[in-house]
Amino acid sequence: MTRKLAVFNMKGGVGKSTTAYNLSVGLAKFHEKRVLLIDIDPQGNSGAALGVPIWELDTQLKHALQRQAPIEKACLTTSHNVDVVPSNILLAEEEIPISGFPGRELLLRKALDPVVDQYDFIIIDCPPNIGVFSINALMASDEVIIPVDMSYLGLLGIKAIERALTLVREALDHPVKIKGVLATRFDRRNNLSKEVLKSLREHFGSQMFSTIIPEAVKLREAPSHGQSIFDYDSNGAGAKAYRQLVEELIR
Repeated sequence: MTRKLAVFNMKGGVGKSTTAYNLSVGLAKFHEKRVLLIDIDPQGNSGAALGVPIWELDTQLKHALQRQAPIEKACLTTSHNVDVVPSNILLAEEEIPISGFPGRELLLRKALDPVVDQYDFIIIDCPPNIGVFSINALMASDEVIIPVDMSYLGLLGIKAIERALTLVREALDHPVKIKGVLATRFDRRNNLSKEVLKSLREHFGSQMFSTIIPEAVKLREAPSHGQSIFDYDSNGAGAKAYRQLVEELIR
């Protein structure tokens, strides 16, 4: 059975894309899983980080959402053995037209229907908001991974995330579950990081991943080389943390 996970937070800079593409590569690399990465964030960071030339796309996710092309036509196989459906800023330009489509919340789910059984995992990288694209991602997913950076504003945004998930569950009648809350950008030298982590654990309890993603320069550098952290800095702290996350998800 295909596991469909959205990587979601309404705040930017928390490591959504970093988590989405490294998790996708890790599942394929260490467990030989068939993985499809959907980049529904118009910034296109997940695709770009894996070497996809996002400004040279003939077909991308927006064409599938607008029913102009099947999603298979927008799908690219990367050197990381991960299939990617990329996006760029042109997706954002179509947000208002797409918002007017009948059944607009289900466009991604329906676009994925013909290919969903071809994959073990579908990972969806969400934009940092609760607009039509994030709603589509959540409606196409069964589970949510919530990366939270170790900052006061990261902690402050938790109520907004929970409200958004409640909206999807109650108003749209889709029982999406929290798979886990992931602490990101953790700096052990920083007291604020420790305080935020403690507060997250008190709030979410067993819903917290035991994995903690460190603040690491190599994690920020890897996308500029079109590589995952496993290829760019295989023995570094970032690679070890994301490998642990992969194992947690598999378990």
